Amino acid sequence: MRKRIFAIIILFLVVMPALLEGCKEANQASGSIEEENVHSSEDGYTEPAEKDEQDYTLKVIEMDAQEQKETLKKLFSFMESCKKVLNGMADLGAIDEDTLHGMIELGAKEGLSVTCGNRDYNLTNYEKVDDALKAALAGKDAKAEFYQVNTVGVFRYYHISFVKGELFVTSASALFGEGMEPALQQLEKIRAYRWEYTEKGWLIWEKALSRNQEMDMHIFCRILPLEAQCREIAEQYITPVSYFCNNLFLVDWDMSGLYKIEFNDLFEFLYAAENGKRLDGEAYAEGIPKEEFEAVIRRYFDISVEELEKYGRFDREKGRYPWSAIGIRNRVSQLQPSFLEVVRCADNGDGTLTAYVEAVSVEEGLDCYYAHVVTLRRKEDGQYVYVGNQVDREHSFCIPAYRARREFE
Repeated sequence: MRKRIFAIIILFLVVMPALLEGCKEANQASGSIEEENVHSSEDGYTEPAEKDEQDYTLKVIEMDAQEQKETLKKLFSFMESCKKVLNGMADLGAIDEDTLHGMIELGAKEGLSVTCGNRDYNLTNYEKVDDALKAALAGKDAKAEFYQVNTVGVFRYYHISFVKGELFVTSASALFGEGMEPALQQLEKIRAYRWEYTEKGWLIWEKALSRNQEMDMHIFCRILPLEAQCREIAEQYITPVSYFCNNLFLVDWDMSGLYKIEFNDLFEFLYAAENGKRLDGEAYAEGIPKEEFEAVIRRYFDISVEELEKYGRFDREKGRYPWSAIGIRNRVSQLQPSFLEVVRCADNGDGTLTAYVEAVSVEEGLDCYYAHVVTLRRKEDGQYVYVGNQVDREHSFCIPAYRARREFE
């Protein structure tokens, strides 16, 4: 027993110095890399690669009684104005879009800058906020305020103040409680860890350094407006398909390259867009009936039945197109953007329209995580069909991964 203990001690004395020396060298190498790895942004903010633990901590600024009172007064005053729109609603936690937009326009008439939490409506009176942000980018002290409403009945007020390049945000949120009286949810003032105002018109700030996606601290507010046509095209033709488990917008294709599209994987997304409901997986476990599959696909593509039978792998014996419900065993792990937007539309003069699409990743703090260009053709009935997609690799931070479900069979 004593010999065993003695042997362990000798081993410890021999190995330990080597381990310590190795750790020392590793730390020195790591330190030299971190000292050199400093990134600068156009807004003048410099972010060192080495993070201090305090960077992850929210920098809360104490508010005096007068500032608290003034903040709540502004929020509650706007909520009071919205009562006339909300009166009679049975469920204030499920506000329809028309009512939501009505409250935004009500605030606009009062000279307020109000935006939609659903990101489907432009910030009203945006010029005041835009001017303040441009001044801040120029290194000047500036301040502005705006409001936000959403479909779950939460009202928010933001006061942003820039002092010597730093952003201070005062925010308050509330909803209507018993007797339609405002019930405060949150009131705080913080010094943002970082901020930027992008060329696309996004004000982005990070309340504190984000540790990971689950503890993300980014706030995104679109200040500059999007054209109505951009919102319409995005809502009807881009967002319903998106990038999850289909490749319509993930590969380069035109009318001579329809074979690149996995129509069988795409079908359920177009079905939902066309019918306003999801595909019943159990009802179509044996595949999609020929007439139904072709009716949906040909509503969105100028493609012949013969071509579709070929590219969609039509099973003549069954009279169906093969289809598999999305599961954990027939798809790849895919990092999805938070949402997408069409930032510009161009009429090509030949009946086609080019839509420039940029997907946003809130977790990454990027207003252009993935970019691509979609070409559509307008039909006589006013609807559009897809005629091409081009991945913008130059401006894409990441192209979402994809693998056809048939490859897992």
